[in-house]
Amino acid sequence: MAHFAQSPHFVLHQLTCQFADGETLFGPLDLTFDQQHCGLVGRNGVGKTRLLRLIAGLDLPGGGHVESHASLAYVAQQPDIAPQTTLAQLLGYGETFAALTRLEQGRPQADDIDRLEGQWDLNDRLQAAFATAGLPVFDPQRPAKDLSGGERMRAALCGAMLGNADFLLLDEPTNHLDTRAREGLYQQLESWRGGLLVASHDRQLLARMQRIVELTPGALHSYGGNYHDYRHQRELEQQAARAGLEHARQERRRTRARQQKEHDISQRRSAQTLKTVDTLNIASFERVAYKAAAKESLGTLRKQHQGQKGSLDAAVREAWQRVEEDSPVMLTLPGSAVAAGKQVLVLEQLQLPFITMPPLDLRIDGPMRVALTGPNGCGKSTLLKVILGQWAARGGCCHCPLPTAYLDQNLSQLDLSLSVVEHLGLQDSPLNEGRMRSQLAQLQLNAERVLLPLATLSGGERLKAALACMLWRQEPAQLLLLDEPTNHLDLASSLAIEAALASFPGAMLVVSHDEAFLQALKLTHRLQWRQEGWQLQVF
Repeated sequence: MAHFAQSPHFVLHQLTCQFADGETLFGPLDLTFDQQHCGLVGRNGVGKTRLLRLIAGLDLPGGGHVESHASLAYVAQQPDIAPQTTLAQLLGYGETFAALTRLEQGRPQADDIDRLEGQWDLNDRLQAAFATAGLPVFDPQRPAKDLSGGERMRAALCGAMLGNADFLLLDEPTNHLDTRAREGLYQQLESWRGGLLVASHDRQLLARMQRIVELTPGALHSYGGNYHDYRHQRELEQQAARAGLEHARQERRRTRARQQKEHDISQRRSAQTLKTVDTLNIASFERVAYKAAAKESLGTLRKQHQGQKGSLDAAVREAWQRVEEDSPVMLTLPGSAVAAGKQVLVLEQLQLPFITMPPLDLRIDGPMRVALTGPNGCGKSTLLKVILGQWAARGGCCHCPLPTAYLDQNLSQLDLSLSVVEHLGLQDSPLNEGRMRSQLAQLQLNAERVLLPLATLSGGERLKAALACMLWRQEPAQLLLLDEPTNHLDLASSLAIEAALASFPGAMLVVSHDEAFLQALKLTHRLQWRQEGWQLQVF
């Protein structure tokens, strides 16, 4: 049976991404994508989101182009939600449902029938998709802001998969998703027969891919197989690169030792020749010629050695460039310890807005460290906002006497028009500029990135900026309220956050669907959602 290669869905030709000031983020990139399910990996800030947006045609490249042979659907990691944004608009079907409404009201526009071609049953299909995904009943006019972050992501995925796209572009689709929702997403993607390129740091999702593509500033590197295969291949590459570097260094050392020996021998010979010539009974012009030849021989050897030295240095530099120097990510958490038994948080008969649940009674004493867990939409983020006073409770009371720092999963506390440094300046950070820049550099926010508007940074870089603003302020926090603190982060950054939080001396209330992350935080308790109400358990 003849084997036919899969036709490409799209091809990158010398694709380059540049900032407004002309600085190149990545490129030029050349790579072909077919129907394989492909994972996109890379460090925070390298440009994964930018690449997806370039492929989707939402941004213009600095150079090169994307040759597309398929229809594409793009799902952003954090869609822009205005207060008036409806669920239909979030899914990209706002005009479709507007046309249906006009037809039902008997006031259609001229192109409404054409717009609805093949979409007459869209409402029924979305209802079925929402039910399968465990989402509330689909209402096209429901405000998108009423859904949790996880619900919005699942809804957006339903909309993308029901479209006519041949290829899905997904940016961190498992952010905000609970365990059940993640498993549902994995199953959805496994049944998807079109092409797929998904940017993710979710190792469980990447383990289900057929191909891994790693983005670096200079290139896209393709690896066949899943994430495990990719890590194995990368380790073999690095072993070979380190071995090549060591070989190049050894060769340079051996050659330099040989050159030194040759130089010493040649120098002795030259000196001996010059000494001997002076004792010979020969004409003066002959004596001069012998001495010139001896000096020339030494100079020729020096030139030869210098050329060899240049070639060996170049070989070492080339070998060194193939070895990745993985600069560690570090986070220093300022804070003060909370004495045992000190009151941290008291909730009495608390009733959350938008959530129908029995009243919550809870007391947290220092230094308790509590995981807040439950499915999407159960009220975890709502509870944190009520504790902070951002939202009013429907009933009961909340008392929190300690200095508190809050990390919002949507990073809404950030003004994206300002830089990290400007944010820290506004909140009167106790760090001087040198110390501030050093701390930010340890988070891999370099001197140039910390001066850029946050809107130009990646999701992971923005989260690191939010952490910096949350923690490095005049009054150190004694209670941390963290809502999905590892969203958008690469693996190295997640591990750094884990290590820092594990050593934090204060109290903590943290929302996360990453069980491995929670296990690493040295938590003391878990506040678990149940149908019958919240339950506090020893972790």
